[in-house]
Amino acid sequence: MVPIDTVSSQDRLALFGFGLFETLLITEVGPHFLDLHWQRMNKGATLLGLNLQDKNEWAKLVQKYIEENPSPYPYALRVTLSGGSPLASLPSQILFHKRALPYTPAQYTLGIRLYSLPSPRNERSPLVSIKSTNYLENILAKEEALRNNAEEGLWLNTQGYISEGTMSNLFFIKDEVLFTPSLVSGCLPGTRRQLILDLAQSLQITICEGLYRSTNLLSADEVFMTNSLMGIMPVRQIDGFPFPIAPSSEKNSGMRRLESAYNMLIKKASQPLS
Repeated sequence: MVPIDTVSSQDRLALFGFGLFETLLITEVGPHFLDLHWQRMNKGATLLGLNLQDKNEWAKLVQKYIEENPSPYPYALRVTLSGGSPLASLPSQILFHKRALPYTPAQYTLGIRLYSLPSPRNERSPLVSIKSTNYLENILAKEEALRNNAEEGLWLNTQGYISEGTMSNLFFIKDEVLFTPSLVSGCLPGTRRQLILDLAQSLQITICEGLYRSTNLLSADEVFMTNSLMGIMPVRQIDGFPFPIAPSSEKNSGMRRLESAYNMLIKKASQPLS
């Protein structure tokens, strides 16, 4: 399987949005948490019946692309696995696309705003467990949030429980307990979601994964979102309801403790280019 720059018109990626993708954070030390991204893509490939390289070969392709296509750091690198075409004997392909990071320093200081989306997340869909290239629903929801003066949209599922953002996972803290919607809510098993849960456990922060209503969220002490590019992003407002944002130096803030531990983890776990 050789990386390509264009996709065939016969590929199911072009015809139906049939494929998978991962978005990697690339800094001067290389791609972050490659193992976690490969594991999720491999899980999705198994579900969709696609062939994916083993972890070492996949990582070599990523690093080769980075070395041959230098860009100012940091940036986002999307790795796409196309669906190919069994009818046309067209194998799956790996495609790369890089772009600038979409988040600003001010957002980490001031926090972002969330908008509760009127359409639900279907927690019974098989797509919620994989990073599918069929992303139109997410894009439309994100655009609706932007039209409503928010940086991110927040989905409830069909049962009225909090699920996730259009491109991020949700966490909130109440009385020093860390809460996040469980995977049965329909949220994507985010790479940073798992890292935050692991860090919370190492910091002896009590964790609760479950099904929560909006009323649970609105009574929180702190709210934040996570994804591979934003890391930990504080939330300052949901539908006009404000939340306090602790200074980065605030030691009593559970969110800032996790942020500090996450930043330390990045320094230790980032994979340098060979």
